[in-house]
Amino acid sequence: MFIFSGLAVSDLCSLLTMIWISICQNPLFYRSELNFDPQDILYLTGAVPHVLFVKIATFITAFITFERCLCIAVPLKVKTIITPRRTKIIIISIYIGMSVLVIPFCLGNRLEWVFDFNKNATVLKTTFTAEREMLEAITFLTLGVFATTFSFVFVICCTIVLIVKLNSKTKWRQATAAKSDRAAEGVGVKDQKVVKMVTFIAVIFIVCSVPPTLLFFYMVIDPSFRIDGVYRNLYLVIWSSSYLTETVNSSVNIFVYLKMSSKYRAVFMKTFLNKEKK
Repeated sequence: MFIFSGLAVSDLCSLLTMIWISICQNPLFYRSELNFDPQDILYLTGAVPHVLFVKIATFITAFITFERCLCIAVPLKVKTIITPRRTKIIIISIYIGMSVLVIPFCLGNRLEWVFDFNKNATVLKTTFTAEREMLEAITFLTLGVFATTFSFVFVICCTIVLIVKLNSKTKWRQATAAKSDRAAEGVGVKDQKVVKMVTFIAVIFIVCSVPPTLLFFYMVIDPSFRIDGVYRNLYLVIWSSSYLTETVNSSVNIFVYLKMSSKYRAVFMKTFLNKEKK
């Protein structure tokens, strides 16, 4: 339960930061008389937290896939391997670890109060240090490329193992129940649903996470591709599309579980609609 709570928090925060990014892009908001320019502080207050929570959700998704893989591969030992205490430690470590990887970026980009001669007032702006490009490259490689690629490979491997193990167990159950048509009826159906659900979630996760990973890799190669760079408009358009895929990844899982998991649907109905399955 703690796993899904951690995933729910990261997904919710990524959606909230996405809303803030949308607000910052609204002309009615950033043209108002404020002591800060929303578009100017968008990088640090919107984009960075959004990416952070998306990466946290990425690793929690990988851990969920691993836990389900163990449930099929070693069902008798999984409770001793994945204990509630270890689960809490892992989820908390993911939050802390991903936050640490953002530190280099925050050292190169800062929020400071600067006097604006156009507004004749002190406003909150994003300022940059001399080591900005190097510190950003470190963050983009570690958080945006290496960490995401590792989670891709990990999820793919766990999904393959899960599918192979489930299919082999389904065939064994069907073979042992072959003598009785009644006993054989429906054998492996539940396992097949699990395979479809896990595979579907893994595919959604990988497809939605590939675009931002490629963008991070390109930003390491081309330092001019920044929100304040030469191709600012192109940067905003491409990253807006990338944010859309990440938002989809953060919001569709609940519908997948509701559609494909009877237990999840029953608990959801009981919790939010006060309905129990009869």
